[in-house]
Amino acid sequence: MTAEVNDADPPTPRPREVLTANPLRRWIEAGLLLVGGLGLICLVDPTLVLLEYLPQVDPRLDGIGTVSARQPPDIDFRWIINALIFAMLLILVTGLPVRRATGAGSLPGAVAQAIGGLVVCFWALASAALINLAYFGEHCTYAACWPMYEQLAATLVPGLLTALAMIVMANLVNRLAWWIRTLVPVVVWLGTVLIQHAVWTSYLLNLFEGPPR
Repeated sequence: MTAEVNDADPPTPRPREVLTANPLRRWIEAGLLLVGGLGLICLVDPTLVLLEYLPQVDPRLDGIGTVSARQPPDIDFRWIINALIFAMLLILVTGLPVRRATGAGSLPGAVAQAIGGLVVCFWALASAALINLAYFGEHCTYAACWPMYEQLAATLVPGLLTALAMIVMANLVNRLAWWIRTLVPVVVWLGTVLIQHAVWTSYLLNLFEGPPR
């Protein structure tokens, strides 16, 4: 008689916990994405506030050399608050990690981050244009209306680089940890606005006040 051996079936592996599959966490993530998205859509106020700290040189024929000074050029509490508001929105629009902060982010967070990058790009262009709107259509002292377009380009740098960082991070949702995707745009934003302010007040403003080179 052949002994019949019944091998015990291996235990069924328990599925890994997916935090964003929890209904409560889904609602929390949806709320964070909503607040972050609406904040970025309404971003014109903080963006314009920061641009007010970059004195603009008037390129018009009757105003060449005139420097606007709507706000003090030094960084103060108001500047810091608006920069941090923007940074917080960049964090919110990333959503929540799927399992843990060192793991990947969620697909809704990646989509929201990519769309947020496009919104940031739009507001960077729109805000810079609004700041220089008064100068358009006027007779300028120098050819090519120096330094209007150069000032316009210089004001765009932080917004465009941050938007690019957001879009790149969104496309790497399955390759990078959630905290990396969250912090990279924030670091890019805070770093570039600080560098922009320092370079603007110490070098660019003097360059824009003079004739084109």
